[in-house]
Amino acid sequence: MAVKAVAAPLNNFINNLMAANHVANRDHTKVVPIVTVGSNTYVGAAQVSGPTYNVNRVQAVGAFKGDWNNGVWSVNALIPIDNLNVLRGFHRVYGTGVDAIVNAKL
Repeated sequence: MAVKAVAAPLNNFINNLMAANHVANRDHTKVVPIVTVGSNTYVGAAQVSGPTYNVNRVQAVGAFKGDWNNGVWSVNALIPIDNLNVLRGFHRVYGTGVDAIVNAKL
């Protein structure tokens, strides 16, 4: 998977970008794939952060989409999860959050 190949240098780049803008992260961070829940389709990458133990449990970020108020509002929810294969089940990893979304030119 392409994300695994660039995860460490990409994580360092994001951390340096945050520090250069005076918003350095104090927690542990790593970059993981974003997977669309329900289809197991990879749609990019995200940096997650939190206590080391919790971040080490994160395998992906699950992406959920929905519309509210007759489609007036479109919601994209991003949740750190513990399984890369969401079709086999997953759990939210509490105590972690998404810091950055990464897109690649193809």
